This record gives sequence, C-alpha cells and structure tokens, in this order.
Amino acid sequence: MVINMNKYRHLSEEELQQMSFDWRFRGFTQIELLTELEVDEINEELNKLRLERNSAEPEKWQEYEPFMYPHKLSDKLAKLFSHPKIIEACEFLMDGEVVGMQTWAYFKPKGELGRDQHQNGFYTGCGHNEIINIALALDNHDPENGSVWNYEGSHRLPVLPMEDNEERKATNTSNWRSERGISCVMPEGHDFRKVNGYLKKGQVALLHSHVVHGSDPNKDTTRMRRNFLAGYLKKGAYFRAGNQMKREPIDIYELRQKHWGE
Repeated sequence: MVINMNKYRHLSEEELQQMSFDWRFRGFTQIELLTELEVDEINEELNKLRLERNSAEPEKWQEYEPFMYPHKLSDKLAKLFSHPKIIEACEFLMDGEVVGMQTWAYFKPKGELGRDQHQNGFYTGCGHNEIINIALALDNHDPENGSVWNYEGSHRLPVLPMEDNEERKATNTSNWRSERGISCVMPEGHDFRKVNGYLKKGQVALLHSHVVHGSDPNKDTTRMRRNFLAGYLKKGAYFRAGNQMKREPIDIYELRQKHWGE
C-alpha cells in the first residue's frame, strides 16, 4: 500500500502499514501513545474523580463502577481525548474527518467479571467502519487480569442478533445494566480465531465497529485492569444517542486546538 506521508505528522509509515493490514484482515490494531509516567498521571486523575463521585453520592455508586464522560470534568482527560495521534489514526482507518462520541473510564479490580461478546456497532447503530472505539491501557493487560479478546476477522460480519441471559444480568452493577448478560450470537460453525489481548501500559487498542470482542474475569489477585475508553465517529455518519450514554457529537478538532494548538 502506497501512503502519502505528507498527510501524517504523528504516525510513522511503519505504523500506518501495520494498521492498514490489521484493519483489513483482523478488525483491530494497536499503537504506542503514552509513557508509563504519563499513564500514572492519568490514573491519579481518574482515581480522584472516582473518589469525588463516590463520596458525593455514596448510595448511588459502587466503588469501581465505570465513569461516564470523565473528560467533561478534567482538562487533562479532555487533552487525552483529543490526542493528535489518536485522531490521526481514526482519520486514516475511516478515511475521513471524525467527531468525538464518548469517553468513559473502566476499572476492573480483582475478581471483577468480564464483558460478554458484542459488537460496538450494535449499540451505536453506525454503519460498517463508521465508528472506532479506542482503549488506552492504564495497566499492563493480559488474559490473567481480564484483557479484551477479539474474534479475528469478525469485522466482516454484519451486526449480529443478540440474546439475553437474565442470570448473567443479575451480576451487573446498578448503573451499567448492559455490561453482562447481553451477548451477540456468532454464526453456527464459524471459524474465527479468538485472539487474546496483550497491551502494555500506555498502548492503545483500536477496535473496528463490527469486530466481535469481549473479556474474561480478572483472575489476578493483585492487579487491576484499567482503561480510558473513547469513541470516534466518522463525520456525517448516523448514530444512536442511547438511553444511557446520551451521545452527542463532540467537536474533537476544537478540543485538539484548545489543548494541543493544532
């Protein structure tokens, strides 16, 4: 693949070539983003916001419930959300300008259950390759602490039907009813390879709108698995606001200009 490198300031040709291959054949890819020290600052900021939230409404929130739209409360996280390298990667993979969709912080302490297999496109209602969800690893991620796995190549599938499991739903936290117990149904006899996720602290995974993915429980007795998650929509694409997330387009270029000056 011939790439016009004049268009890209933050991604190397090697990174772009690897991303192009991964997106075509796998449906997920990853890039380097932050140092461990930079991640420690993000963790400190998210922990402060989590504790403030829990203290303000102790009866509403369990200790490690996910945190919706943390970038709205923190310039540090708004700067992360508008990181030029992430925006550039999403523009490359979706071949056009993007808007921000959502952010949230995900905390997975020891013993926390995983997320059932699903496609992000089911929840947002977007067309094929019209939204990318990214996950910045705030710890080292591996199967032992419940990392995200993907069915390689499953991004070629349409949006799949979903099935409910009421027993699984009962394990959800009070404010996040879709975490477990609603899973997509894979085609009978499929041969998609399940690829376990490994991310180093500071790396970012980018997921195609239709790739089937999930996670297993955190079986590690000492480590959490924390993420800063964000969604980026191809500009002009349809999306569902959602009853819980209440998504609205976010001018990511305005945020980038404010925090990065570009």
